[in-house]
Amino acid sequence: MNNTLGIIFSDMQDWSMTELASHRSVAAIPFGGRYRLIDFPLSNMVNSGMHKICIITKSNYRSLMEHVGSGKDWDLSRKKGGILIFPPYALGENHGLFTGRLDALKRVLDYISSSKEKYVVLSDSDMIYNINYRDVIKYHEEKNSDITAVYTKYPLKKTCSIHKIMYEFDDEGRAKDILVYPIINGVQNIGLNTWVMNKDFLEALIHDAIARNYKDFSYDVLAARVHSLRIYGYEYKGFYAHIDSLQSYYDNSMELLKMDVLQSLFYSKTGPIFTKTKDSTPTKYLSHANVKNSLIASGCTIEGTVENSIIFRDVKIGKNAVVKNSIIMQHGTIGENAQLDSIISDTYAFVNNDRVLLGYSSCPFFIKKHSIV
Repeated sequence: MNNTLGIIFSDMQDWSMTELASHRSVAAIPFGGRYRLIDFPLSNMVNSGMHKICIITKSNYRSLMEHVGSGKDWDLSRKKGGILIFPPYALGENHGLFTGRLDALKRVLDYISSSKEKYVVLSDSDMIYNINYRDVIKYHEEKNSDITAVYTKYPLKKTCSIHKIMYEFDDEGRAKDILVYPIINGVQNIGLNTWVMNKDFLEALIHDAIARNYKDFSYDVLAARVHSLRIYGYEYKGFYAHIDSLQSYYDNSMELLKMDVLQSLFYSKTGPIFTKTKDSTPTKYLSHANVKNSLIASGCTIEGTVENSIIFRDVKIGKNAVVKNSIIMQHGTIGENAQLDSIISDTYAFVNNDRVLLGYSSCPFFIKKHSIV
């Protein structure tokens, strides 16, 4: 896998997550108590033996750069290869922020051309799963594929299909139809927004996109050229989550409270999910603490009741406070006697004593960063 280059897009669907991505990139959204969304594609690549990875950013990327740093927590602080973060910049005729994956790739064409790797793995940051790309590249070679798309079979409702790519394959696994952001229901072949291709082929695609002024990889390449290109699908069969809205963030976070889901994602045989190491103290559970079926990160102080919730680092739950079915991000404070149910509280939010905040599992209540309630 030393001959494979990894490219991660940090903000392909930031427009659909205005609450969570208003002051950070999609890749930097906290998840699971101590992780960020970027940790999952990064860990997948590192666990697959890839040691040259670049992240293409778009906006609000300060917290992402702070989190990734030199890449040492993913063993990517290296003299050769390692990790490289591309802030958004204009090049030639490309002015302003990029508007699609192809448009983003145009701006890093020099970097791709100078790379000596044979293969390229393209990945978004809003898909959560644990995979070994060695198997995908082996399948890519066996099929002599132009593009190999990673997909999974999953039941969909019309209300949650609009941000997804659907594939239809023939008996040999070759794509014969591709639908981009359809409104559809039933069990579908859902793309995980991850593709493998030869580097030379990707360069040719980018040059063709420049000549034709193409900007969107999904529409202008996958859907438009499905019959002329050899596009094959590699089926992924483990746990998968797509974070494309506040509701999907809440629903998939709550899935982590199921032991089988937790083990499938974080204790998979393909490898662990790495994240930035922080030297936090152990969580303190005081005499009135009562915790059930919850994920509690380090550095917290718990005096109240926590049930079916995810509590990030350095959160304080006051005496006699009750937090149920909620997500409290890092450095949050819940005052004494407060009651929260179905709440997503962003970082540094403060809920005063005796406050009662009740959301619904189908419509969680959101508290903005640095808010005081």
